[in-house]
Amino acid sequence: MKKKLLAVGVAATLGALSGVSNAAITVAQNGVGHINVLPYYSVQSGNTTLISIANTDEVNGKAVKVRFRGAQFSDDVFDFQVFLSPADVWTAAVTLDGTVARLATSDKSCTLPTSVNQQFVTARLLDANKAQGTREGYVEIINMGDIVSTANGASPAQNDLFVATKHVNGVAPCTSSVLVGTGVEPNDLTNSLSAPTSGLTSFATIINVASSKAFTIPGTALVQSSAVPVRYARQANLTTGTLSFPLIAFDAATTADSVFNTATGNVRMYEFDLPDLSTPYGTANVTAQLTELQGILQKASVVTEYATDDAILASTDVVLSQPTRRYYYTWTDTPAIGTDPLRTLATVAGATGPYASLAAATNSVVVGAPTVYDREERTVVDQSSIVISPNPQGSATWTLIGEVSVVSINNGSAPSGALSANITAQDYTFAYNDGLVRLSTTSANGPLPVIGFTAVNVFNAGVGASGTNYGQVLPLKW
Repeated sequence: MKKKLLAVGVAATLGALSGVSNAAITVAQNGVGHINVLPYYSVQSGNTTLISIANTDEVNGKAVKVRFRGAQFSDDVFDFQVFLSPADVWTAAVTLDGTVARLATSDKSCTLPTSVNQQFVTARLLDANKAQGTREGYVEIINMGDIVSTANGASPAQNDLFVATKHVNGVAPCTSSVLVGTGVEPNDLTNSLSAPTSGLTSFATIINVASSKAFTIPGTALVQSSAVPVRYARQANLTTGTLSFPLIAFDAATTADSVFNTATGNVRMYEFDLPDLSTPYGTANVTAQLTELQGILQKASVVTEYATDDAILASTDVVLSQPTRRYYYTWTDTPAIGTDPLRTLATVAGATGPYASLAAATNSVVVGAPTVYDREERTVVDQSSIVISPNPQGSATWTLIGEVSVVSINNGSAPSGALSANITAQDYTFAYNDGLVRLSTTSANGPLPVIGFTAVNVFNAGVGASGTNYGQVLPLKW
């Protein structure tokens, strides 16, 4: 039984220094951008995830789409809008409520809906995934448009939104007539916003009080150098469309998520489904958007240190989050006629692009073998000594499972050692307890778009009367 561990760390996410010089969308080296992606959240085994989203723009506000996606299939499990005033910070906690994650916040910034203190939503999860499907995943954070004042050239409608969301004595007015309206349908705020600019930064802290451990991970920030139109869609279960998105349908101008394709997945699409990461954001269409994201996020492999020495009760988990994997899936409309009247469900049938070799039944993709070293330059020559537990014979196959793939090293069976990951966790057993590993992130169809980090727990019993706990969050290298 391992002793309680305190693991507190801050590190750059994988992708923090990557980028393609001629791409309009790049990964921001300063951690501030138009779009942020938090690679992992968890409420497993007593974990709570603390979320912080900050607007570093001291002049303009931001209308922000926040979407939590599940670790297995990237299903939308909770989304809403936050209206950040200049230099505003919005915070919340995600905890487990029964079998489902729940968000709680006392923040005074405006949101739509007015209260987001609610359980996550399992409507789009197949029955087999409902019990676990909201407990781990990642977070998309997208600036839909800037909120500007008259002093900075705003129209009357734009200034009204600025006043409605600007804090006064620590509290935003959140004027309902401006944010929601009084008509049959809620207000379309497209004309109340100006073109989105950079300014968003974020981090998540996964904390487990009972186990005395915490890991802090900053979001990967994406910045667009080309002009971006307002990308506003109402936070509503409507299909009527806004000035930003006249058509609410699977289309080259809206989303690459083919679950909404009526010929395949046939899930009904609503305004709240937009925008997502595949929505054209200064790009010509969804294909161009995915091409740019693939170019800046793809990695052939990643390198990290690891520690699993029992003498210091060490454990290591490597999080490999793939935030565009969702947009390469193909789908089937699985439920029998009459069993899914709201058209909320579909099943992954396969994938295209870098995920064309996906095994749909396990939602896994085969990657290359890891290269393992100990701390004294020795390396594994016989690859049969590297296995996916609990296979004692060795394996020639290594895979990444799900959108948020968690590789736990020398831990045995799930849950994983450092993060208590369970949904998509698998164990890689190496011949060495500590050292350096290069993990392949290349499928049969090429490098995969990956962000992430390494979480390491250690305990030193030789310091003080009770020993000392240490923790690290390591940025992955490539």
